[in-house]
Amino acid sequence: MGKAFGAIVVLAMVLAMVLFMSKNTVAPTTRGGAVFSAALVTPGAVNDGGWSQSAYTGLKKIEKELGASVSTTVAKDGAASEAFAAFRDFAARDTDLIIGHASEWFDPKALEIAAAYPNSTFLISGSERARGNMVGARFLLEDGCYVLGQIAAGMSKSGMLGCVGPQKIPVIESTFHAFAEGARSVKKDIKVEIVWTNDWSDVARAKERTLILLGQGADFIFHNANDGAPGVFQAVREKKKQGAEVYAFGSNADQNAMADEVILASAVLDIPAAFLSVARKVKEKQFKSEPQFLGMPQGLVWIEYNKKLEGKIPASVRALADETAEKIKKGEFKVPRVELK
Repeated sequence: MGKAFGAIVVLAMVLAMVLFMSKNTVAPTTRGGAVFSAALVTPGAVNDGGWSQSAYTGLKKIEKELGASVSTTVAKDGAASEAFAAFRDFAARDTDLIIGHASEWFDPKALEIAAAYPNSTFLISGSERARGNMVGARFLLEDGCYVLGQIAAGMSKSGMLGCVGPQKIPVIESTFHAFAEGARSVKKDIKVEIVWTNDWSDVARAKERTLILLGQGADFIFHNANDGAPGVFQAVREKKKQGAEVYAFGSNADQNAMADEVILASAVLDIPAAFLSVARKVKEKQFKSEPQFLGMPQGLVWIEYNKKLEGKIPASVRALADETAEKIKKGEFKVPRVELK
C-alpha cells in the first residue's frame, strides 16, 4: 500500500511538472513540422564592431524573433574554400536559410552547392544577382558614404581625403566611389586617395596604411576595413595627439564609441533588420528569387553622428548633409555606385 501510494505521488508530481512546462515554455517556430533554422558564414570575427558583428547580431535577432535554431562559422580571411565547405555542411543539415556574408562568395562553386540543396535558401551579402535558390542582398551603404563625403569635403582644410580598405573588390570600391562623389559634389577638385591593406583582419597593417595617408596630408579618413578598423582609428588618434585636426568616419555600424575623440560620424547599415526581414519571408514561403536592394529608402542605412563631436560640423555643412540624406530617403536622388556583376 505504501509503495503504491508513493508511486502515485511521484506520478502526480511528474504530470504537474509536464503541465507547468507546457504552459510556460515557448515552442520554437516551425516550418513544415521542423524547427526553422538559419546559419551564417562571415569573412571575419563576429566581434569586429562592424560588418561581421552586424551580421551576427542579425542572426541572433532571427533566433530571438522567429524562435529559430541558428549556427555560425568564420571563413578565416574570407577564404572561399572555407566558406563553401560551411555552405555544404549547413545545407546537408537541412538549414532553411544560409547567409554568406561576402559578395565574392556568389560564384559558380557556390551555385553548384546551392543547386544540390534546393530546399535551402542561400543569401549572399553584397551581391545584386539572383539565380535559383541563391540570392544577393545589395546593402547600399553608399547612400551613407556619399553624405559622409560631403561632410568631409565641406570641412577639409588640406583638400585631401583618404579611404582604407582590406581588398580591392567591387562592393568595397563602390563605397569609396560614393564617398568620393559626395566629396566632389562639394569641392570638384578635392583629392581622394585610396589604400588597401590586402588583408581582412590585420589591425597593424590598417594603422600603417592610414598613417601613410595622414602623412600625405589627408585630414579625413573613411574606412571599410572590416576587422582592421581599430588600426585606422588608432592612426587618426595618434595624429590628433600630435596636434593635427584630423577625423575619421565609422562604417557598417555605429562605431563612434570605438574612438569618440576622432570619429565624427558613422554610416550605419542595419543588417540585423534586413536579415530578419529575409528570414521571415523564407519561413513564411514568401521569399522571391530576386536581388534585394537595401538602403536609405528602406530605412536600413543612416548617418549616426557622434554627440561628442557633431558640434564641430559647420551649420552649412550639416544642412547640406541633412538635405541630401532626405532626398535619398525619398528616392529623389540616387547615389552613384559601382554596378556589381
